[in-house]
Amino acid sequence: MEEQHLRISHSEPPTPDPRRPGGTRVDRPTAQALIVQLRGRLPSLSPAERAIADLVLADPAGTATLSISRLASAAGVSDTSVTRFCRALGLSGYPDLRLVLAAAQLAGGEEFAVRIGAGDDIADDDETATVVAKVARLDARAAQDTAEQLDLRVLDELVDRIAAARRIEIYAAGSGAVVAADLEYKLQHLGLAATARSDVHRSLMGAAHLRAGDVAIGISYSGRTGEVIDPLAEAARRGATTAALTSDPLSPLGKSARLLLTFAGRETAFRTGATVSRIAQLVVVDCLYVRLAQRQDLAAGEALHRAHVAVQGRPRRPSHE
Repeated sequence: MEEQHLRISHSEPPTPDPRRPGGTRVDRPTAQALIVQLRGRLPSLSPAERAIADLVLADPAGTATLSISRLASAAGVSDTSVTRFCRALGLSGYPDLRLVLAAAQLAGGEEFAVRIGAGDDIADDDETATVVAKVARLDARAAQDTAEQLDLRVLDELVDRIAAARRIEIYAAGSGAVVAADLEYKLQHLGLAATARSDVHRSLMGAAHLRAGDVAIGISYSGRTGEVIDPLAEAARRGATTAALTSDPLSPLGKSARLLLTFAGRETAFRTGATVSRIAQLVVVDCLYVRLAQRQDLAAGEALHRAHVAVQGRPRRPSHE
């Protein structure tokens, strides 16, 4: 039997998603979750959808005041395109989009406007203090946005699969390799057989030896990294449970994985995938680690103790300077 796909959810109970067999969608996500989802989906949107998304992201509060015809005209698209855009986000139509944005604006006021605005873009002439403040706000926002839109059902499903797995393989490339190494370290600390790979040949070889009950995790900001997609596909062919960690649920990686966890993180000119998105990815990694430790309870405590004793008991050698 073909395994079902799971995808992101928000604050409302999930309902069947006709666009993704076995998946779930939310009838009315929160405004912040919607903004996070839009940012992640930008690379996958059609030109018409991208034009609408750009307007919504630039001025969510202003969008809530526009009629569907005015928004369509501003984006240079048809009213029908706006309706399709809303339905692709799990909404029933444009009235739902206006309600979500308007409700958030009323509830959050200036705080909501700051959180979703572009005021934290780093400029060439920003002074040191300004850069530090903006970087801190961007990192904090990425962590908070990721936590708010993280699918808790999928998180716990992945925790269960990892805890029962014979082997766990983690595939990444570029800056994602740092996150993969951190996940590998944390899983090994719990006594789990985890291996992080960033070389595509070694990743494919590792995937070829997986089997049912094993877990393969692919990490990619864009969800379009071939060095991650290919070994994850090989792992699926071998019967392993596959999971994706990406910012774009509609990317090739996001659509191919059995389990999908998304993260937030809006990049600016000076904030590439190696920076702010890494913070968001590490939030997901830490959530996995803590839930695994909770699930294993005494076994996790014993594993952590053995690891600590092994490190502390290492013979001290004199340093040579």
